[in-house]
Amino acid sequence: MSPGVLPQRVLRYHLPKGMKTTFELELEGKLVAGEITSASPPLTFALAITVDDVLPDGRMKLATTIQDMTTPAALDSPGAPRAQADAAALRGVIVAAMLSPDGTIADVKVVPPADTGTGSGSGSGSKVKPLSDADKALIDQLVQAMPKLAMPLPTTPVGIGAKWRSSRSLGPVSPLALTSVTTIDIDGISGSTLTYELSSTVHGDDQTVKQDGVDVAVKGITGTAKGHGTFDLEKLAPLGMLSAELHMEMTTGSDTTTMMMSLEMHSH
Repeated sequence: MSPGVLPQRVLRYHLPKGMKTTFELELEGKLVAGEITSASPPLTFALAITVDDVLPDGRMKLATTIQDMTTPAALDSPGAPRAQADAAALRGVIVAAMLSPDGTIADVKVVPPADTGTGSGSGSGSKVKPLSDADKALIDQLVQAMPKLAMPLPTTPVGIGAKWRSSRSLGPVSPLALTSVTTIDIDGISGSTLTYELSSTVHGDDQTVKQDGVDVAVKGITGTAKGHGTFDLEKLAPLGMLSAELHMEMTTGSDTTTMMMSLEMHSH
C-alpha cells in the first residue's frame, strides 16, 4: 500500500539452526451467547521456540514447546481449578511449524508429550500421553495464535512508514471457514527489529458446521482485531498485544443465538 521512506530494504526472517527463544504468551477470552456471559480465566503460556533445521530454500523448521501454563485466578474462580489441572497435561506439548523467510507459517501440527509414567518393561519406548478435549481446546487457542507470532512480509523493499495488507485463512483448528485480512504499519526499523501497528478484519460466508453431531447454521460472521508491538527478524521474539472480537448468529433447529467471542493476547 505504501513503501515508506528511504532507506528501504527487503525484509526477511533469518533464524539460524539451533537458535532458541523463550517468551510468555498471555491469553484471556470471553464468550457472550445471548444473555449468558462466560469468561475464561487468564492463562499464561511459558513457551520456548527452537529452530530445528533450516532448509536450502531458507524455510525454518520451528518447534514451540509449552514449558508451563499458569493462571493468576484464585482457586475458587470459575474455571481456575480445571486450568490448573490442565497445566500438567500441557507441559511438554510441542507445536511444530514451518516458517518461510517471508513470514508465512505452514504445516502447523501438535505433538503430544510422551507419557513418562512408569510402565512394565524397559526399552519399550515412551507412550504418547492422551490429551483430554479440554486440553485440545486450549492447544487450539495456542495453534490459532501461532501465525500471529510471525509477521507476513512484503516482496518489495520498504522503509519506515511502510504499509501493506495480507490475507490468510484462520483454519484448520476452527470449524468455521474464516479469512483474516490484516493491514500492517511500520513505525520504526532498528537493525532486525520492526515496530508495528496492525488492524484486521475477519469474515466468512454463511455456513453450516457440526457441533456435537448437530448441524448449526452460522450467519453474519464479522470480526475485528487491533494490535501493536515489535518483531525481531533474527530472533523471532514477538513482543506486543492483540485484541480481537468475533460476532456471529448461530441457529440450531428453531433456536437462534447471537454470539460474541473476544480474545486478548499479550506476548513478552
